[in-house]
Amino acid sequence: MSTKTEADLEGNRRILTLKNLMGRSLILNRPEALNALTHPMVLAIKKHLLGWQKSELCNVIILRSNSPRAFCAGGDVVRVSSDWESGNQRGAMQFFMDEYAVNHLIASYEKPIVALLDGYTMGGGVGLSMHAAFRVATESTVFAMPETNIGFFPDVGASFFLPRMDGQTGMYLGLTGQRLKGRDLVYAGIATHFVPSERLPMLEKRLQEIDVVDYNVVNRAIEEFVAQPEGGEIEYSLGGVREAIDRCFRFNKVENIVEALRQEAEVEGVEGEWAGRTLERLMGMSPSSLKLTLEQLRKGGACNIQEAFAMELRLAEGRLGSHDMHEGIQALLVRKSNDPQWQPPSVEAVDMAKMYLEYFERRSDYQMEFLGGAAFNEYPYAFGLPSEKEIGGFVRGENPQAGDFALTRGEVVAFFVRESGNKVGVREKVNWVLDRKTRLMPDSSVLQWVK
Repeated sequence: MSTKTEADLEGNRRILTLKNLMGRSLILNRPEALNALTHPMVLAIKKHLLGWQKSELCNVIILRSNSPRAFCAGGDVVRVSSDWESGNQRGAMQFFMDEYAVNHLIASYEKPIVALLDGYTMGGGVGLSMHAAFRVATESTVFAMPETNIGFFPDVGASFFLPRMDGQTGMYLGLTGQRLKGRDLVYAGIATHFVPSERLPMLEKRLQEIDVVDYNVVNRAIEEFVAQPEGGEIEYSLGGVREAIDRCFRFNKVENIVEALRQEAEVEGVEGEWAGRTLERLMGMSPSSLKLTLEQLRKGGACNIQEAFAMELRLAEGRLGSHDMHEGIQALLVRKSNDPQWQPPSVEAVDMAKMYLEYFERRSDYQMEFLGGAAFNEYPYAFGLPSEKEIGGFVRGENPQAGDFALTRGEVVAFFVRESGNKVGVREKVNWVLDRKTRLMPDSSVLQWVK
């Protein structure tokens, strides 16, 4: 039996498909490994997506898991590391080239894709979902980009989506690998909707009935199953520390971020406790990964989506040639001793000038081959909650629909609720942002945006 046939069989066994009416479901089926993506799985996903994109009998694609524990907890980096270390460098890089090509294909896709993020959604699982127009979180969803913990960097398009999150939230998540759960994902902008897991089978059935390729129709169908937040207030685990996140993670040097956290940790209260925990967490990460990630995400904010993936491919090659990636994978995923010996051992010992030359200016023999044409600077579909940037622009009058007059809180909230079609969570998020970012003008009820 040829290697190609074995790979095809593996892909077909681990990636299942379901055809019903006008919907197509792509089902991850490697539950014993939390659906960690192997190379054959990536190739199988590519094959099905390319085929369904051309089919007139398919109007919507659903990405989901066969396991309630995980949508997809990452990529099979143990195998990738082993390939590189054993001399199969082309094979190791081909995994990333194919994985990133599939991620970009999802971003470019010409039909609605709905990712059902029930359970662990990390690393490679984020790459399969974040670039889709619709991302549905449940009470069981656990999101993270934990790559700095194994000596790697946040990839699968994180260079594009993390810098575009509210304030410094993306920088914080990318450097620390902090987990978000449930409704957190909606308020952070990672998920577009929150649907209780018990409703997912009904949602999938409803999506399969859609008889037209129309993103707004798909959005309205998902909204039928969305759960209302309890109590009318924002349910966001980062809510109490968002200002501290912006204060500490706004710098362009890891050393400055560390110092800001140390100062913040001296303050009593929720923010001080958060800073202490965050500082301890950062100190366990690969120092070279932290510096690489910070530079990557700052650059990614100015990249279009193709440029972001091309940059990540160069960085992946660089990390595969490093000590820390293989050491991190061995210590945390193979030996499971949780005692990686990083080289260099501290942030201060990392030569950033040398790293910049090695990772960002080096020439590579590997190039991305994109399967879609997307080269946008912002995601073209906005079915989630409004961002802080959008809310700020409206308050400051930068949005033409704001008119020429200063606005009251009620007018701002009413605008976003109306524009979203009374979407669940909009009122709560807009009020929360206005509480933090605005103040009343003297002797007036109109708002002023405060930096």
